[in-house]
Amino acid sequence: MTIRIAFNNMKHSESVTEHVHEIMKELIKITDNKFPFNINLTKENDQQHHVVLNCTYSGKDLSSKSTHENLYKAIGKAVDAMKIQVLRKSKQSHRK
Repeated sequence: MTIRIAFNNMKHSESVTEHVHEIMKELIKITDNKFPFNINLTKENDQQHHVVLNCTYSGKDLSSKSTHENLYKAIGKAVDAMKIQVLRKSKQSHRK
């Protein structure tokens, strides 16, 4: 799995890193582990967590964002949004 995780305004956490890898297993499987993912985790105002997930999938730049008080929920929302984009791009490329 090629997942790059950046922690901004927060300490690096091994449990968060493990969670990201676990929650992204399905996304990695969908993409046949061919595309790297970059995920930026930022703590804002000590109350909100902002997550940005980026990937270049089949030549298209994809990005999903999420903000939530709970870091794990913010990660889940960003990953779910990315799955939707990847599946849409996958269907479009199969039609061509």
